[in-house]
Formats: sequence, C-alpha cells, structure tokens
Amino acid sequence: MKKCFFAVIVSLLFPILCFSQTDFHFSVAPRLSATWGELTELLYNNDGTLVSQLDWEQKPLINLGLEAELSFYNFVLSAAFDYSAPLGNSYMYDSDWEDEKKYSFTKHQIIKTENYNTELAFAYKIKTGTKLSVIPELQLNYIYSSFDAGNGSGTRHNRDIRVYGVDYNRHSFFVFTGLSTRAELTPRFFLKTAFFTAPFLFQHSYDYHHGVKHPFSSRDVQMAFFTKYKFNLSTEFFIAKTLSLELFTRFLFGFPDKGPLYSDYFGSWAHITEQKGGAAINYIKSGLSLKLIF
Repeated sequence: MKKCFFAVIVSLLFPILCFSQTDFHFSVAPRLSATWGELTELLYNNDGTLVSQLDWEQKPLINLGLEAELSFYNFVLSAAFDYSAPLGNSYMYDSDWEDEKKYSFTKHQIIKTENYNTELAFAYKIKTGTKLSVIPELQLNYIYSSFDAGNGSGTRHNRDIRVYGVDYNRHSFFVFTGLSTRAELTPRFFLKTAFFTAPFLFQHSYDYHHGVKHPFSSRDVQMAFFTKYKFNLSTEFFIAKTLSLELFTRFLFGFPDKGPLYSDYFGSWAHITEQKGGAAINYIKSGLSLKLIF
C-alpha cells in the first residue's frame, strides 16, 4: 500500500518537477483564425485531358484551435488541432468538358460543411547566433473536409438547366518537412518564418451525385510526392515571461494530384482504368493565439 501511494505521489509530482527545470518547457496556446480557400475535385481521361472539375469554396471558415508544445533542451514536440465552421455563404462550381471544350457549368450553394485539421511535429532548434534560431522540422498533417451542396442551376450546351446536389468528403494525410527560423527583434518581440514541402501525401475522397433515377458515386485514391507546400509567417509578443500573443498567417498551396479512380456506377466497386481522379487544395489562414508557458 505504501509503495502504491508513493508511486502515485511521484507520478503527480514528476511533470511539475520537470517543468520547473530551465531546460524543460511546456506551453498551451488557444487560437482563433479564419480560412479562405478552395478544394478542387478533378476527373481526367486516360490520355490526361480534363473532363470534369468541381471547385468547393471555403470563403471563409472560422477556426477554433489549440496548440501544445513540449521542449527539452533543443528538442521540440508539438501538436495542434483546429475545428472549422462556415462563417459565410460558399458555393460549389461544377464544370464539364468534351473534346477539350467546356459545355456545362452549374453553381450549387454549399448547405453543410465540416473541417478538421490536426498536426504533429518534431523539431530541433539550432542557434546560429544569440538572436537567431534555425529549426529543421518534420510534420505529420491530417485534414478532413466534408461538403453537402444543394441543387444547382446553370447551362449545358447553351441551355438553362437545373441539377441535383452533390456530396463530397476527403481524407488527406501529409508528411511535411522543412525549416523554420525564429529571430529576436527585441527582448519581447520575435519574428518567425517557415517553409515546408510534402515529400509524400495520401488522399482518399468520396463523391456522391444525387439523382432520382441515376445517382452516381465514386472514390478517388491518390498518392503523390512533392506536390504540396506550406509557408508560415508570424510575430510573437511577450506580454509577460509566461504569456505571449502571436499573430500568424499560413499558406497551403501546390499542384493538383492525380490517381486511380474507383466507382460503383456498375453496381460494385471497380477500378476505372479509362479515367483518373484528381484533387487540389489551396488556402490562406490568418489569426491569433494566446500562449501560456509553464
């Protein structure tokens, strides 16, 4: 019984003892931000020509998030999570081509959307001077996006049409690597920049087109290499030794990915060898966070 009690006391005191050391730091940062961006869903012929493109707006999203960071000497482990909800009206635009000529265009209001963004990062601080640090970083990033678009209207072969709605969701797994820098401009004011590239990504998306007689669904699976990039810019101001305010702007951009297309159009899931699916994502996120340092 005494041994058990002693073990409980040690387990409770261990984090406090660690955080009290000057080389061991822990911080928590609630954050609020807004995102302006767009996800693109693409369909290609086997020869690589574009036959369909759906653009899903995120204009804008409001993001509520939390970031935690643990550092020991120069080693840094951090994790972050954002939940996003629409702040205004966004639309999906559906375009189709035939013989490389655009013949159909419809517009649909997005009536429901869900977005989650999680990050786990490992970094190592290299001090190049008394006021500048260079930080190599490896980051694992998962983004989930889901949209429901209502019935739409537009033109097809120069005729006005009305069409059914479309649902879409995408799971994206990114591996990012790159460098960030942290420069001390004054004892209380810091400037941070970062650039990352994704040597590998995996995406799985599901698309469902509503219809009374002929609904259609498809799944896309894509793997790609060095097609996505991140750029971050932020400033941090220390209000007190254990409290700072950070203003940040982050960009995610890159080239469209292309991969296998699977469909249940013929009654069961099958690999459609005549066509490939594609995906793209671009956004800018800006906001502020309040960091508590222990």
